[in-house]
Amino acid sequence: MGYVEASKTINASVYAVWNTLNDIENTPKWVVGLERAEVTTEGAYGENTIYNDYNRLGPFLQVTAWHIVEFEPVVRQAHLSDSRTLPSLMTLNLSPEGERTRLTMTVEYRFLPRWGAISEVFERLVMNHMLKSVLTQNMNQLDRYLQKEIHRVRSTQEMWWVR
Repeated sequence: MGYVEASKTINASVYAVWNTLNDIENTPKWVVGLERAEVTTEGAYGENTIYNDYNRLGPFLQVTAWHIVEFEPVVRQAHLSDSRTLPSLMTLNLSPEGERTRLTMTVEYRFLPRWGAISEVFERLVMNHMLKSVLTQNMNQLDRYLQKEIHRVRSTQEMWWVR
């Protein structure tokens, strides 16, 4: 079983980070390679929500269904994918650090499980490094995205105040 963990202090409040993580339709703005994402279940977003990610791998569109299996508001959530290619459990942990937020993302996965021992070797030699790089890149993009959003909101508020 492959395992990857990455952490970053995001320059935004824990509430801003939490709300952005829960805004599935806008995740393509900060997730590497994600074309679109959509919630497929009714009701409030949280435990038992199911959503689909649409990623393009070369010319192929890959659709991955995710099921939220844990949801502790503003603290932790876990998403499970039963993908045949890359079954995964992704966990997101948040902790406030003053005005900023420490985000830790972990992914437990199995790359092409039907390949057996070959899969395990590939996970150790390639996938662990590659997925850690993707997690780090996503968190860096999340930080930049939030900074732009915070700046946009402040500019809008300042413009309203001046009128």
